[in-house]
Amino acid sequence: MKSEVVPVKNVMRLAAAGEALIKRAAGMPGIGLVHGETGYGKTTAMDWYANKVNAVYVRARATWTPKSMLGAIAKELRLPPKGSCDDTMEAIIERLCFARRPVFVDEADYIVDSKKMTESLRDLHDNALVPVILIGMGQIEEKLAARKQFTGRVMQNVQFHPLDLADTRKVADALCEVGIRDDLLAQIHSDANGACRNIVVSLANAEHIAKARGLRDVGVAEVRGRGKLFTGEAPKPNGNVVAMQGAQ
Repeated sequence: MKSEVVPVKNVMRLAAAGEALIKRAAGMPGIGLVHGETGYGKTTAMDWYANKVNAVYVRARATWTPKSMLGAIAKELRLPPKGSCDDTMEAIIERLCFARRPVFVDEADYIVDSKKMTESLRDLHDNALVPVILIGMGQIEEKLAARKQFTGRVMQNVQFHPLDLADTRKVADALCEVGIRDDLLAQIHSDANGACRNIVVSLANAEHIAKARGLRDVGVAEVRGRGKLFTGEAPKPNGNVVAMQGAQ
């Protein structure tokens, strides 16, 4: 299996939203939300896009406080430790005003449960004038609904959906080193409910079967009797089926 990001629908929508935030007109809000169920590939996509735009990328933890959140952002900016949250915030704002780097916060569900952390990110956005993008699960919108000062600054909202069959084919063609016939592709897509992670695992297992038997391509007949090609329960699709990308 190859390792690369496949430009399917969700990835393209993510990139378009990121560009809109970065190139927004002066005075426009610059907060973004990226959300969807587990296994749909948000983190892989965000890792790719963060590297592309040289973002400040941090991953929240359940143990975070406002001080530890700001400390993590400061560390990514290579700022020395400061004594107080106010001092750390001032240093971060000063550095971001100069560097113009967007800030990405993954696992942001841990953030939005805390008013102080959410409002600290809003302060950072308002003063540094750089995009701030939160990446979380499907319920993050509902959790933020009561924080009107924050949601009023959301300019881009990207929801990740399951892969559709066309994007599953695109992923298979890009990542697999053997051919995946249409009948097997359809079975993999159905068994995984379009979940990117399980689709990629299934494709890897199908490729292993093909290589072990010296086959150039593989279909349902070659994997019959082996059960599902991935372990674990596939997430249930929520909303319209759109697409996703490579492995996470």
